[in-house]
Amino acid sequence: MESERNILDHIYVLVRWRRMILTCFFAVTLVTAGISLILPKAYRAYASVYPPQDTGSGLGGLSNLLQELPLNLMGLGGEVISATEFVPVVESESVRLSVAERFDLARLYGASHQSELLDMISNRLQVDLSREQFLTISYEADTPELAAELTNAFVEELENALERRNQDKTRAYLAYLTERLKEAEQDMLKAERRYRDFQNEHMVLDVETQGKTQLEISATLIGSLAELIVKRDYQSKLMTADNPELKKLDMEIQTTREVLDNLLMGQFPDSLRSSDSGGQLPEIFKPFRQLPELGLTAVAFIRDVEIQNAIYQFIKQEYEKTRFEDEKGTHTVTVLDYARPPDARSYPRRSLMVAVAGGLSLILSCLFAFVFEALRNLTPENRAKLDAISEEL
Repeated sequence: MESERNILDHIYVLVRWRRMILTCFFAVTLVTAGISLILPKAYRAYASVYPPQDTGSGLGGLSNLLQELPLNLMGLGGEVISATEFVPVVESESVRLSVAERFDLARLYGASHQSELLDMISNRLQVDLSREQFLTISYEADTPELAAELTNAFVEELENALERRNQDKTRAYLAYLTERLKEAEQDMLKAERRYRDFQNEHMVLDVETQGKTQLEISATLIGSLAELIVKRDYQSKLMTADNPELKKLDMEIQTTREVLDNLLMGQFPDSLRSSDSGGQLPEIFKPFRQLPELGLTAVAFIRDVEIQNAIYQFIKQEYEKTRFEDEKGTHTVTVLDYARPPDARSYPRRSLMVAVAGGLSLILSCLFAFVFEALRNLTPENRAKLDAISEEL
């Protein structure tokens, strides 16, 4: 019952002060509506951009050539540009000053110094990045046409700034590649010279082919030796030990075995030696004991030559690609939607202003109504206290 009486008391207060509440409400809403009509209009234009798609490094089959190398040379590859990088560029001081200079915004806004001008531009500029990496650039101006022009100007300055940055990076990278290309060419020539000196020193053209040839010669001699041994064993059963034919076979077997042993050791047989050769075979014939070591050494030299050639080819192709990109320029920004003059104003928002002002006026009017009602119904004791407070103040 007490709660019901309190609610009725509240309703009674609101009804009693209804004229004041309604007067304040209509007065505030009318004044706010009037103010919204005289406020300067502003228009906001929007443009959408996104980074270009990555087309890859264009190295083609060269990556297959280098895929077994234990390092990623210079960390090269297709660089993917993120729209996150666009935000600080658009909001940078250089971009804002470039746009201000193009449209003489210092005079238009009446800015007395540069920092004030930059703050005014920042208050009107808005940059939003979506989850899908689409960047929305918007700018607020006094007319729809100026808003669109200024927004498109920020898009153009963004592209120019990114292009200048990429050109600086590309030219610095090109200078590095030029030096690295010279070093790679020298390293490649040194590796080739080392392999050539090894071939000249050891008379090694192709260890695998030379070894195969010597094995074939040795196999032929071994076959002839086996044939002679079999023939001698057969003849020994038919002839006596002092038979000339049998002695001839023994001499042939001994000579063939001597030739085979000496070939394996890299020397002529004693019967074929001459003073000029010193008993040594031609240098192109290698003892079998030396072939494994020579083979490993040759493989190391060949591998070094191939690696240096691969590095040189890689750097050469990267150099040509970078130089081509520097000459043709790079596409840094893809514009999805250019800004167009907006049809509706962005400021002032009259409906919102009137609704907020009306709501606040109702709340404050009701509050004042309860305050005034409380002051009217003060007891003599409370009124005396209030008067005392007033006197102290």
